[in-house]
Amino acid sequence: MGAKAKETRLPTGGRVRTVLLVEDDASVASITSAWLRALDFDVIVCANGREACDLAARRTEPIDLLVADVMLPGLRGPVLAEVLRGSHPETAVLFTSGYSPELLGEMFSSHIDSALLLYKPYDSSQLASRVDVALARKAAARHATDSPGETGSL
Repeated sequence: MGAKAKETRLPTGGRVRTVLLVEDDASVASITSAWLRALDFDVIVCANGREACDLAARRTEPIDLLVADVMLPGLRGPVLAEVLRGSHPETAVLFTSGYSPELLGEMFSSHIDSALLLYKPYDSSQLASRVDVALARKAAARHATDSPGETGSL
């Protein structure tokens, strides 16, 4: 992992970024949270969408990234992401799933088409790569809304 990847994760000012990991499989949550911590993230783990919503509603600090399984019990990942963005619009989203792309497309076509997905099983380098993409997408979207009307190239 090069220095450039680290720059993506640590914003200006050096604040450690926070990841809300929502995964109902305890073993997947354990290894994924360890990998995220190794990437210098502060990780909050929840086992289901309701727990994550309750936590996010009480939290005043930013949640930089939501990493959520698509098929969570009770409150599915895409719905959780919508609810979370209501109180934390700064949050980037990365979904994980063990389901096939075809099945996910049938179940969540309006949410999954533009979503960033990481298919299980994944390894630490795949996770790191997708985290970088999710954060870069959110930063680009934020930059586009912060500076409307600016065009041109470098």
